[in-house]
Amino acid sequence: MRAFFAPPPYEQLQDVDVIAQREASSKAWYRYNTRPHKVAGYRVVFLSLKAHGEAPGDMTAEQMDGVADLAERCSFGLIRASHDQNLLLADVRQGDLYELWRALDVLKLATPNIGTLTDMICCPGLDFCSLANATSIPVAKQIQAHFSDLDYLYDLGEIQIKMSGCMNACGHHHVGHIGILGVDKHGEGGTRSRSAVRRARTRRSVRSSALSVPQAAVAGTIQKLIDVYVERRHEEERFVDTVRRIGVEPFQDRVYGES
Repeated sequence: MRAFFAPPPYEQLQDVDVIAQREASSKAWYRYNTRPHKVAGYRVVFLSLKAHGEAPGDMTAEQMDGVADLAERCSFGLIRASHDQNLLLADVRQGDLYELWRALDVLKLATPNIGTLTDMICCPGLDFCSLANATSIPVAKQIQAHFSDLDYLYDLGEIQIKMSGCMNACGHHHVGHIGILGVDKHGEGGTRSRSAVRRARTRRSVRSSALSVPQAAVAGTIQKLIDVYVERRHEEERFVDTVRRIGVEPFQDRVYGES
């Protein structure tokens, strides 16, 4: 493999802290949108395509041109796409991080929310897909508007929301910590969504086949699930781990009322 795929021409660098004396916003970006690199002096950088108020995973032609220029300058001309609808520059010199953050901030690609609740996977839904039963992008924007406080998102920790507009599951809703499936209820296609909390491995869910919530109530329903998590979590416990520990029933009772 090494004979056919040579590594990039990495420089001999040392790890440095280039963000310590910078703005709080740049520190948040460094913490949530960058990752360690196996080569000293470099960092992996995620470009968040989840700016609040925008369609998840979407970007403009101007943003694409800007990212291409930054990749040439900062990451050996390479851009990678991730399965969760973000981009990443895999080989950024640590000394270039601050200027890269400033450039990405101008392009609106530096939202420091990677791994948080609003870093969701969202299929195009009825807005772009003829197979869908319901819209997805407006629901994503509803969730972004409801959970707009980044400090609150940081306190919640890792929560994976995945949303599909039909059973084809292009948004991977069936493997999300919170999965949202658009359904057609009695000819009211696109007006209702179904939300679920799934347990790892067992794949039990909060919902039943007969229950759903109106599209306009999706963000409020997610808030009810989050409230149970905040009330019942142990220190440093992730959302999905709380679900595994206490089961889905407390979440189901909060959403649908105790039977």
